[in-house]
Amino acid sequence: MLIVCTTDPIIADTARNSPSSAPWNPLYVLDASLSQQEATLVLTQTLKRLGATEPLCFSAHGNDLEIGDADDHWTWTYGDIAGMLENGTPGYKGSILIHACASQIVNFSSNLAVALENLSALNGTWAYGYNRPLASNAAFPPPDKLAQQVDLQGTQVVVKSGG
Repeated sequence: MLIVCTTDPIIADTARNSPSSAPWNPLYVLDASLSQQEATLVLTQTLKRLGATEPLCFSAHGNDLEIGDADDHWTWTYGDIAGMLENGTPGYKGSILIHACASQIVNFSSNLAVALENLSALNGTWAYGYNRPLASNAAFPPPDKLAQQVDLQGTQVVVKSGG
């Protein structure tokens, strides 16, 4: 599942038209006319359609702490996304790709994994992300080869027993 959670038309067009996005289908592009609250509701409802092991990709602008729009029209923190995943995808065991810019090893995907651990949610799930800028029209890596991508950093959610 590929979710475009930005109003940027370049990112949306790339998701719609790039051959590299096809393996991530189904594709969901949030309607750019939605308010933050409406977009959050649609995003939450969309995540409920995610299969138990289906790869998930969030494509947006981003940094180490949040994803969404460069102009802050929409923004979600890693804590927001972790909460949506915990509530909407219990038992999920697939891989998550944050297809957005970041700049540090402690990036959005690693923060997301720790937030999920703190919620005792999605044990065993891998979160992947970049720690560099990513072009708006960047290709999508194959969902079944995320662990082999040298430009991606992976962090596994490991929930400690008893908590």
